[in-house]
Amino acid sequence: MPEALRTQPQDDVLVKTRRRQIFLAACRVLARKSFHEASVKELALEAGLAAGSIYVYLNSKEDILILIAESMVAELVESLPAIHERGGGDPRTELIEMVRTILDVIDRYREAFAVMNHEVRYLARRPEHRRALSKITDEYHGAVARVLERGREAGVIHYNDLRSVVHAIHMLCAGWATSANHLKETEKETYWREIAGILEGRFMSPMVQEN
Repeated sequence: MPEALRTQPQDDVLVKTRRRQIFLAACRVLARKSFHEASVKELALEAGLAAGSIYVYLNSKEDILILIAESMVAELVESLPAIHERGGGDPRTELIEMVRTILDVIDRYREAFAVMNHEVRYLARRPEHRRALSKITDEYHGAVARVLERGREAGVIHYNDLRSVVHAIHMLCAGWATSANHLKETEKETYWREIAGILEGRFMSPMVQEN
């Protein structure tokens, strides 16, 4: 758990449940208004908690952004075993499945992701939040990087700089939320196919068809 999120001597299941409540409530509130317009009291009430009790689980309003990032990455990480299984041992298929899952997670919390993506840049400048954000980012980027590295070792995924490719993949997925107004006439499946086409065309060797 990031240092910015308090750990009280409570039942772990209860803490996890409450943090999930707060995360989902924040996503609903941020679909209606900006982060700066939203109050901690409103977030607490949306989560079904007393206004003051939210500070049992968070140190400050800004920790809501940390919680959103952490919760979304956790959903991706929980999906990794199934993604690996669907990949069938082919890093190319696994990468496409992983990117699709990232896009699905972003789509579920589209407005909240856009807010978090904008605001978190300022949090990263603060020492009290930098370590927590770095841990979350490393977990997310690391999951993508490991698949890319396996593909490169197998000779089926090609790139020059791993860090650049991981960032590019993230930006392609993030665009679904950060460019929501521009893409309001675009279906998610259409956007997904374009991302898959970019990945397959730029980074991957063609799959050999077996007779």
